[in-house]
Amino acid sequence: MHITIWLRAILLSAVLLLTAPASAQTSTCKDSVVHRQLLFEMWNAAGQEEPKKVYDACKAMQAHARAEDDRFAVYTAWVCAVLYNLGKMNVHDAYHITQLMRAEMEEDKDAKDERYFVPNMMGHVYNTCGNIPGAMEEFKKSIELIKGSVYEDEGLGFVYLALAHTQLNNNLKESLRWIDEDLKYLQQHKDSWNYYRGMADAYAMKAIVMFKQRNYDAFRSYIRQMEAMEARNPMPSGDLFVPYARVYNTLLSGDTERALAQCDSLGDKKEQYLLKCDIYYYKGDYDKAFLTQRELMHKRDSITGVMIAENIQQQQDEIGLMKDSQKMARTMNYVMAGAMVLLILAIVLLHRNLLIRRKFSKRLMAKNEELRAANQRVSAADQMKTDFIRTVSHEIRTPLNIINGFSQVLTDENNTFEPAERHEIAETIARGTRQITSLVNKMLALANMNTKDLLKEVEETDAVDICRRAIATMPPLDPEKIKMIFEDRTNGSAKLTTNSDCLLQILGNILENAAKFTEQGHIRLTVENTGMDMRFAVEDTGCGIPTDKIDTIFDRFMKVDEFTEGLGLGLACCHETTERLGGSLKLESTSSMGTTFVLTLPIKLKTN
Repeated sequence: MHITIWLRAILLSAVLLLTAPASAQTSTCKDSVVHRQLLFEMWNAAGQEEPKKVYDACKAMQAHARAEDDRFAVYTAWVCAVLYNLGKMNVHDAYHITQLMRAEMEEDKDAKDERYFVPNMMGHVYNTCGNIPGAMEEFKKSIELIKGSVYEDEGLGFVYLALAHTQLNNNLKESLRWIDEDLKYLQQHKDSWNYYRGMADAYAMKAIVMFKQRNYDAFRSYIRQMEAMEARNPMPSGDLFVPYARVYNTLLSGDTERALAQCDSLGDKKEQYLLKCDIYYYKGDYDKAFLTQRELMHKRDSITGVMIAENIQQQQDEIGLMKDSQKMARTMNYVMAGAMVLLILAIVLLHRNLLIRRKFSKRLMAKNEELRAANQRVSAADQMKTDFIRTVSHEIRTPLNIINGFSQVLTDENNTFEPAERHEIAETIARGTRQITSLVNKMLALANMNTKDLLKEVEETDAVDICRRAIATMPPLDPEKIKMIFEDRTNGSAKLTTNSDCLLQILGNILENAAKFTEQGHIRLTVENTGMDMRFAVEDTGCGIPTDKIDTIFDRFMKVDEFTEGLGLGLACCHETTERLGGSLKLESTSSMGTTFVLTLPIKLKTN
């Protein structure tokens, strides 16, 4: 037997919950056994597929209730008919029946406490057909009417959850607000018979929201609290939101097929569509998510089409099963009026559904574009990895071959090298060793930069001292051809807060790069305190940087000259490290006669 989520909820809330405060009314029934039997038969019929049996059972319940002056039971029968049709997504029938209930209630001057029934049902009608603003407005009307009635203490919490459920696929922040209202209300009614059931549903809703927000740790926490409350629930579960949360829990465990099966067992078609959309979206199957959403839209479109095209007289015949013969004329008037309202509602819904469909299509196209971009990035990363391995192999192999060749020559017992020749060979071997060491250090620096929190090793640093140390680490220069110049323009204010090791590494790489490409002239390092920042400038008279390389000079594996030794990592590491230290590294000027790099770091680095 498939009973929808809202039918199951109302079966408990209307039969058990609402009868509790209305016990004074229902106790007036001449035969309470007959009353309970008719109530059971009505809700049992609502779980079946035959409309006539539902309407017959509702009519029998109303006839008995009117004879006993049991106003609550009369309107409960209306509610049963409404929810039965909503479960089948027969929104047009549900709307008409709600209007008939409204008409009877307006004539019933004593039905003061029950007046919240109508906006409550209208809220469910609007929610089922996707009219979120209309649903929220009706549920808020229901809250105002239930306050101060005999149903407030036991029924207000269910309206709060209805509001939260309405916003579940529209505004998660608003949904959480209504859940918190429900929890606050429940904490004030711990002695209520439905306290544990209400808490289970509230925690289930919280879990669902956390899942949609991708806060999976919080989701699991609320699932545990939900199950703890459900275990203490003394009555059969209302099966409202608890099954929802369990579907998501199964999905999070990795069992997608079981989650889909649980979704199919819920019985409520609209909610099945929405849950399946979430399942497919979570698994990254955007095509199925889109198709499922489109199927739901088509279903809603067909609903509105039936609302327009269906024979009004046939609707009247079905609804008339619940009306006494003396009220048939008045019913016809309401049906005709309702048809006009539904015609207008259908047009509005068709327009809104079209907008929603277009919005979802745009969102799906954007996701597909993101996937294509991600695939391109992966391909680029693979190519970058291949180029990196090839470059590293070449750069290491060359000096290794030199070291190996000259080492064999030196160890040859028959060699007759002069001391000067031996010195030149030893220097060549040392130069090759430095090349390999430099390559390894740059790769280690790159790895550390990606994994290390540079801001945890911040300290007060002397900029002038760092500059002198960076100059000391430079490759040897020919003093006959290249002059190394250092200018201290700090006027004694050379202190800044930064990672001194990173600063030394950045300046060392820039100076090494300048030395590599400067054959004649000078290399000038300047440090200046601008008040807010410490400015370092490295100027050289080298070959400059080609125009076509300027925009990519800070990219990884970018080399100005493919025939020059190195991995193309130095400037990239410098640029990325500088940004993590809150500064900037710019190529300020370049020409065929030189290049100037400007490094700027804040004097007071913020670490939080």
